[in-house]
Amino acid sequence: MRTTGNFPDTTEWRSMIATMEQALRLHRHRGGSLPRHAKYLHQRTGGSISSLSHLIRAAAISAVIDGSERITRGLLDSVPVDHSTQSDNPSPAEDGDDGIGDAA
Repeated sequence: MRTTGNFPDTTEWRSMIATMEQALRLHRHRGGSLPRHAKYLHQRTGGSISSLSHLIRAAAISAVIDGSERITRGLLDSVPVDHSTQSDNPSPAEDGDDGIGDAA
């Protein structure tokens, strides 16, 4: 089984943010604003794609609810991110046990 880790803060990370931003359908959101915050988003999410996706989604939902229809740094700051289940250095399962299958 191949596992992937969190993304480093590179051009691929910025490209992924830009792609997510293009999918937003917020009437007042300024294109290019999320990639400008790539370093901040990386620090907030630890490079986790899942955490990034949840952060942007929650911010977009908040922007619709509050009527602003745009994602700002302040709005991103207000959204909690939980990436504690993600680890930069996950430890391999002992003895090749992937935790699937045999019950003890």
